[in-house]
Amino acid sequence: MILLETCLLLGAIILAARLGGIGVGLAGGLGMAIAVFVLGLPPGDIPVSVILIIMSVILALSVMQQAGGMSYMVNMAEKMLRNHPKHINILAPATTFILTTLAGTGYTAMSVLNVIQQVAKENGVRPSQPLSSAVVASQIAITASPISAATAAMYVVVEQMGVSFGAALSVIMPAALFGTIVASIIASRQGCELKDDPIFQERVKKGLVNFTPEAQKHQEPTLAAKRSVWLFLAGVIFIVALLLFKPMIGHDLGSRDIIVIVMLLTGFITAMVCKVELTSIKKAPIFADGAESLVVILGIVWLSSTIIGVHIPEIKELAGDLLSEYPALLAVVFFGTSALLFSQGATSALLVPIAASLNVDPVTILASFVAVSALYMTNIYPTTAFAIATDDTGSFLDKKWNGSYIINHPFFLPGMIGIVAAVPFGFVLANMVL
Repeated sequence: MILLETCLLLGAIILAARLGGIGVGLAGGLGMAIAVFVLGLPPGDIPVSVILIIMSVILALSVMQQAGGMSYMVNMAEKMLRNHPKHINILAPATTFILTTLAGTGYTAMSVLNVIQQVAKENGVRPSQPLSSAVVASQIAITASPISAATAAMYVVVEQMGVSFGAALSVIMPAALFGTIVASIIASRQGCELKDDPIFQERVKKGLVNFTPEAQKHQEPTLAAKRSVWLFLAGVIFIVALLLFKPMIGHDLGSRDIIVIVMLLTGFITAMVCKVELTSIKKAPIFADGAESLVVILGIVWLSSTIIGVHIPEIKELAGDLLSEYPALLAVVFFGTSALLFSQGATSALLVPIAASLNVDPVTILASFVAVSALYMTNIYPTTAFAIATDDTGSFLDKKWNGSYIINHPFFLPGMIGIVAAVPFGFVLANMVL
């Protein structure tokens, strides 16, 4: 029976990989139907907290986008990248790391990927290098964001172990940043020089590479655009303050409720102050991207939690002693599970409570937390797929890097080595802080 259930999960994931995008969620729905109606498994827990947090943050971001705030941020990022093109391999991941940390979702990074590939191409840099490091940085940054669903799900558990929000941030943020730096260094050394790439040369001959830079918009950002960004940042700061000073304030609100309430309030204030047409919010590109991510989580994550959830007792029995003796194995479990679930938030919500029930200490949980960022294991995740699609130089098409063997793509090594470096660094920090 276990073998059959495992085959079902892997089969659904393979189908999801072929379909991509919203098809990942639909493949999960097919798997759920087979698991429940054919195999008789009880439905697992829907990751409601993760869905609510993503929904509220995406809503606030969509309002900001319609007010012009996203364009304002992207234009600032573009100016920085174009003014310092020689440092594209450093600035690209730095940009997506900051955007994701502030927004709590990696979908904000997608808005600058096209700029990154254009600047890289114009300056003879292999686009797969800054694009892969930018994507990995945005995924790792989820574990550094104080308003991400993954961080909220993790903190709910470690808070009960006596860990303050400030202590948690002082571990997960530097660990994520360190992992991003290492990943960026590895990415910058992958592949040959663009001018020496035969695929690139062939595409240039066929006229498939566009060297004409997109017209830059020099119009001054509107007051509404600037206000929307500052209002969103104020919302993030307010959330962090409520969690940091929770003992002093004396409230008993959980991180999920705080994030959802403040993000909804931020969206309302932004819409009113910046005079955003309410009917236009649902037309925002980031709203559509967010809706797709919710379908992905609802489908494939629900299926995974259903199949894994049935065997939690066996997992506890097998893993309890191992984790006690080798605590770093938790990072391996986080890594593998997030690669299957395609969601840092769902992985955190599923596994952190299990780890706590196995008496894993908060030091291990915080140090290993960065490992829930393995969404780049396959190249079908929306951000990775978009990065590949936006590049017209063919730097992702070489047989060595095209993902034909699942993990042979430019995202894998930087992400893997970055996390391998970040976890021990996290243990050092956690032992110092806690």
